[in-house]
Amino acid sequence: MELEALQAVLPQFRELGASLVAVSPQRPSYGRAVRRRTALEFDVLSDEGLKAANAFGLVVTLPSYLEELYRSFGKTLDKFHGEPAYRLPLPARYVVDRQGQIRAADVNADYTVRPDPEETLAQLRLLSPNCSAGGPGVDSEFGVPDHRDCFVKEAR
Repeated sequence: MELEALQAVLPQFRELGASLVAVSPQRPSYGRAVRRRTALEFDVLSDEGLKAANAFGLVVTLPSYLEELYRSFGKTLDKFHGEPAYRLPLPARYVVDRQGQIRAADVNADYTVRPDPEETLAQLRLLSPNCSAGGPGVDSEFGVPDHRDCFVKEAR
């Protein structure tokens, strides 16, 4: 559902000069299947082994009672994520500028709470060179020239 909601606003992201990349803990084959099934027009990259999520401090290990619950429903994370541990990344969304600087971040410890794509659009608009507060090509708060070509990284 979340990826489809991001797909719906992708044209607006592009109008602001941004691109979108999703990062998933699932094995690459599952990410490709999701992309095809949902007709996504942006990449879904695989973070198998949670290396990127770990670098961002987003990895949590599920408590044993939740691991047992997942197993009782037939959900084995090792099949989808390629690792035996019941670890998951916290959902996060980052807006990163052309220089690789994180300009906005949204992370929530409750995996059921995800940022609304409209919130991300608002963050991108603040970085847009057409933003009246920043003038053409300069963001007034950060003074960094030409924020176009930011990208939104969705970690899930």
